[in-house]
Amino acid sequence: MRVRPGELVCGDCGEGNAATRKFCRRCGESLAEAQLVKTPWWRRLRLRRKPKTLAAGSRPKGPGDSGGRIFHAVLRKVRAGVSVLVLVFGLLAGFYPPVRTMVVQQVGNLKQKVRGVAETALAPVRPIAVDGPKSATGHPPKAAFDTFKNTSWIATWSAQNSPTLTVRLDHPVALRKVIVSNGDAKNFAGTMRPAVLEFRYSNEKSDLVRLTDTPGPQQLSLRNGVGVSSFTVKVINVYPVQGAKTLALSEIELFGIG
Repeated sequence: MRVRPGELVCGDCGEGNAATRKFCRRCGESLAEAQLVKTPWWRRLRLRRKPKTLAAGSRPKGPGDSGGRIFHAVLRKVRAGVSVLVLVFGLLAGFYPPVRTMVVQQVGNLKQKVRGVAETALAPVRPIAVDGPKSATGHPPKAAFDTFKNTSWIATWSAQNSPTLTVRLDHPVALRKVIVSNGDAKNFAGTMRPAVLEFRYSNEKSDLVRLTDTPGPQQLSLRNGVGVSSFTVKVINVYPVQGAKTLALSEIELFGIG
């Protein structure tokens, strides 16, 4: 027989007896040395809870009185239905090419929309000062930021002492995009062109920009130019030209927020 907490267990037959008994109700043996069944710890905690006090005139709610259970039941069914739909759609996308193609196209369209919104939020950033090494006559450092494609900055190339532009802005901004027009528009093949530019910002971070050897504008992203009030543009590497000692860069256009 199952004994309950608070009963005395007979040491002879194992019967549970009320704590007030002196002799076992089954075999009649003395309960003087019988062990008392203790209440489990988790039940003791439960017993310590204060009973819920109901307001005058109220009664405990039964299963049919509350809408909470109905709500949770409906919610479980909705979740199960959504899970089944996701699973079926995932299987179709994995094994049925037309569905997979549609998913890829929709994701691509969404990314394009997000990118378009981000692009429209960017504004041109104009430097207030540009300094750099001595250049050829008519091709000063500021020509790299003058918004004209038919002008260019030209400097002597040296791998040991790479040409570097120092740019100052009138207030801190977050630089997000740069458009670079490489070489000299009037004599593209006559001078070397930058292959890699390093943008090093006043926030002690930097971005490496890799350029193609083409005369058209090249749009590139900047990731680390947040809170920037000044920066340098260092030519790390060039596209060589036989017999040429100088490099040329037509234009650097900056876009950001702030």
